[in-house]
Parts: sequence; C-alpha cells; structure tokens
Amino acid sequence: MAKIGLIAGNGKFPLIFAEEAKRQGYSVVAVAHREETDAALETQVDEFNWIYVGQLGKIIRTFHKAGVTEAVMAGGIRKVRLLGNFRPDLRGARFLAKLKKRDDDALLRGIADELASDGIKIIDSTFCLANIIPQEGVLTRRQPNAAQWEDIALGIRVAKEIGRLGIGQTVVVKNQVVLAVEAVEGTDAAIERGGRLAKSGCVVVKVSKPEQDLRFDVPAVGVETIKALRAVDGAVLAIEAGKAILIEKDELLRQADSYGIAVVAVAV
Repeated sequence: MAKIGLIAGNGKFPLIFAEEAKRQGYSVVAVAHREETDAALETQVDEFNWIYVGQLGKIIRTFHKAGVTEAVMAGGIRKVRLLGNFRPDLRGARFLAKLKKRDDDALLRGIADELASDGIKIIDSTFCLANIIPQEGVLTRRQPNAAQWEDIALGIRVAKEIGRLGIGQTVVVKNQVVLAVEAVEGTDAAIERGGRLAKSGCVVVKVSKPEQDLRFDVPAVGVETIKALRAVDGAVLAIEAGKAILIEKDELLRQADSYGIAVVAVAV
C-alpha cells in the first residue's frame, strides 16, 4: 500500500483528507501539532505522532522512519497561537535563522524546500479531494439577486488584492461597500465583524491568493462558515471555482439551503 504523509494543522481539513486518502487506498502517516490539531485524527490514520509548532527535524525523522516520500499540508496554524506555542527544534531553529522573509508564503515554501532537500516532496493539498472542490455554478437552491452578484464581483476584486498583499482571503460586502476584510483573526471572525455592520444580507467572498500555491493554504469553508453567516443573517457565500474546498460539503449545502443562504462558485 502506498504511503502519504500528512502534516496536520487545525480544523476539519486534516480529518477530511485522511478519510479520502484512505478511501483511495493510501496508508496515511500523520504528524499533528499540539494545541492545534483535532485529537480525533489519531483514529483516522495508520501512524500518528504529536509535535510542537516548529519541530521541523521531528517531522523529517518521522517520515523517514515510516518511508514517506510525499506529504500534504492540511489545516492551518493560527498565527496568534503560533506566537505562544512555538517550540522549534534544532532543525527548525536553523531553518528560521536563514529565512529572509517570514510572511506565510515564504515560510511555507521554505518548509517545503527543507523537506524536499531530505527527500520528502510536499504535494498539492487538493490531492484526493476533487469531489469537494466545486466548479463554477450556484450550489444551493437559492441564487444571489442582481445586487448581490455585483457585490460578489466587488468582493472578488478586493479579496484578490488583499491576498496579493498577504493580508487575508475573505471580504464581507453589502451594497457595494466593503464592511470587513480578513486579517489574522480568520474567516469566521471577519464574517462576524462585517455582518454586525451590515445588520443583514451581507455577501461573503473567499478566494485564493493570486498565483496561489496549491501545496498549502488552499481556501476552505465549512459548516462553521455557514453558521457564522446565519448568526449575522448573511445572504451569500461566494468561493472561487476550482480552487476552494468545501469541508463537509453535503452538510454545508444542506444547512445553507435550510437557512436560505446562497452558495456559489465563481470563475475568476
């Protein structure tokens, strides 16, 4: 049986990936970050190891011991948490010392290069997940109205720009006014801020960064995103077609339909 490594962060994404990879016949070897990764992952994989954020050497040793030559990064590490839960080992400290830039992309590409130098290739995190990456179209019974389509178009332009600047990937819009942009707090908190200003009927847009590296940080939305929209009486969730993952897709769309929220995948 072929083996695939999993570098697991937070959220449901690592669980979904492990389930799909095993369904497709892979043996999954996981390294999970303490205080970030859901402990339930341990029951979903063939081999499981806890690490602290920054233990790059332990990741490499674990995969070498298991015979892993390809791995996926799934799930994020909260930046706020990273500041207080960062315990690099010697390999991690050496890596950081030579890193010239520390924005998300530079950090993740640097980690991927370090792993590659030890014979471990980081592959696209969309591997095995084609069935939960929607193509262009309206995915729910409700469709956006004309004004909301205009808000989606504005949201895409703004979200691409903040993505280019490395700020975030999500914006909240209503009546052609940008009410919130995602920063360090994450998607759901941005929805709460923007939705509170909108009162009701806001449009949430989440897209990939320009020239997104699909090995990591692929946009993902889930049931919690729909709940966040429901809590502020939001109207629309728009994602980028072919480049965003719907975690728990069937349940997400069922809840969106029950709340009258439109979910659309837009070609950009």
